[in-house]
Amino acid sequence: MTDTQTFPYEDIELAYTVSGNGPALILLHGWPFHKASFRKLLPFLEPHFTCYALDAAGMGESGWSSHTNFSFHAHAERVRAFADRMKLQKYSVIGHDTGGTFARMLAVSDAARVEKVVAIDTEVPGHLPTVVPRLQALFRKGFGRALFKAALGSRPLMRRWLSRSGFFVDKRLLDDEYMDLFVTSWLRSDHAYRGLLEYLLGVDHSLVARLDELHAKIDVPMLFIWGEKDGVFPVRRAREMVARMSGRAGLAIIERAAFLPHEEQPEGVARHVLAFLGSSAPVYLAGEAR
Repeated sequence: MTDTQTFPYEDIELAYTVSGNGPALILLHGWPFHKASFRKLLPFLEPHFTCYALDAAGMGESGWSSHTNFSFHAHAERVRAFADRMKLQKYSVIGHDTGGTFARMLAVSDAARVEKVVAIDTEVPGHLPTVVPRLQALFRKGFGRALFKAALGSRPLMRRWLSRSGFFVDKRLLDDEYMDLFVTSWLRSDHAYRGLLEYLLGVDHSLVARLDELHAKIDVPMLFIWGEKDGVFPVRRAREMVARMSGRAGLAIIERAAFLPHEEQPEGVARHVLAFLGSSAPVYLAGEAR
């Protein structure tokens, strides 16, 4: 990825990279990730788009403070402010996990500029992964924060936990590079570690429950991309969600992939993304694309 740049927002600095050429495309990660989670997908997108990969507040190289608002609405507002900063007249968005929810919110709050939305393995109405409220309860207690920090410091323990969490079909991808980027990197400072926790504590269960209401307000083409073996957000839930959207969105299933299809099958994900974003009309409107 290219060198990180920053821009000021309220009392913090937010980090991003810019690469490629073409129409603007903003990439938003989920938890517990940062902008480098798109490192395998970006090479396929850069020949066609100017790609802006952002670190959310508290995540990756972005800052946070005691005044930082970690609500979904605040995250989406920071992305809108970033688009202002970059003077983007039009842009599309790719979001994974919570980033996929921010992308959908932007399609409503910044409807005049958002052209298309791609959401990868993201929140679905009526389903909250059981691990989320459990971790939130843990993070609210001092001993819980210390316990999780100790767990992050044990690669064998984290590999076992992640291998059982439905992140990957191919467990070999839980390699040293992945662990360096998305596990032990959070231990580089206490501030970085606390940012990781604060981000998850901001997950709004009530907003997730009302996602059908949000979808009804979206008036731009949408494509959902899902790992067939996702253990976090089951593909069955994705099918039900898209069916309720009555042809206003499509669903592409990525075989031999789980919660992180852009890590496991980046070329397959890119093929769907490029076909969808490269057309002036929705490509996947009824049923599924493989």
